[in-house]
Formats: sequence, structure tokens, C-alpha cells
Amino acid sequence: MKFPRSTRLFRGQLDLAPFLCVLFLLAAALLLRDFLVLPRGARLALPPQDSPVAAAAGERVLIVAVDAARRLYFENQIIARDRLETALAERSQSPGASKTLLIQPDQSVPYGELAELAVLARRAGMQQIIFGSGSGRAP
Repeated sequence: MKFPRSTRLFRGQLDLAPFLCVLFLLAAALLLRDFLVLPRGARLALPPQDSPVAAAAGERVLIVAVDAARRLYFENQIIARDRLETALAERSQSPGASKTLLIQPDQSVPYGELAELAVLARRAGMQQIIFGSGSGRAP
């Protein structure tokens, strides 16, 4: 049995409206993707900083953040206090490593805990410790 062919190649004008609608939605999604999806992380209420920047421009620093629940963040990861000392010691002893630590505390963290954190960093080999809300470049 032979089936009749009734298909013909398209020979009319192409309607661009549906294609442009899809292209417009794709462009809008690509442009707004940073605003549509919120990043994961901990919210820190950093204290206002009126003092000048303590680190030199372009100087690489290691950053430790402390949130309101007293959790420590090092290299964008939650880390225990006992593991932080070994991680800082490893990073400070590698060749060409930064010996400056920037501690970014939440406003509600008491100064006593920050002082203990500074002592921990000194034991790990950090030579300069900066308290503040400034942003440093992590290596």
C-alpha cells in the first residue's frame, strides 16, 4: 500500500514574533539571574567602620568571619574553633602566604571572644590581625 505524500516545504513568510518572544524571555532571564536567585550564606551585621583601612591596597589577607551565632567562617566554609588554628597554621606556613588575618565580626559578638580569636591566630603564626568590616582579597 502506498501512502500519499501531502507535505510540502514551507514557502511562505516566516513569522518572527514567536521566536523573538522566546529570545526576549531568555535574555531577560540571563540578565536578571543574579537577582532572581539569592545566594546562600550567613547574614552579618558588621559594625560601622570610621577608621582608615589597615591593610595596604592589593595586600592579600586571610578572612575569618564570625556571625551572631558565634559560628566561624574561613574560606567561605563553617569551621570549628579547634580546626581553625590548624588551618591558619597551614596557610601561614606555605611559601608566599599572607600573614595578615582580617576578622569580620557581627555586631553582637563580644570583644572577649574576638580577643580569644586573635590569640588563636597569633599561635597559628599570623603576624598582623585586623578587626573590621573591610573587604580583603582572599588568596
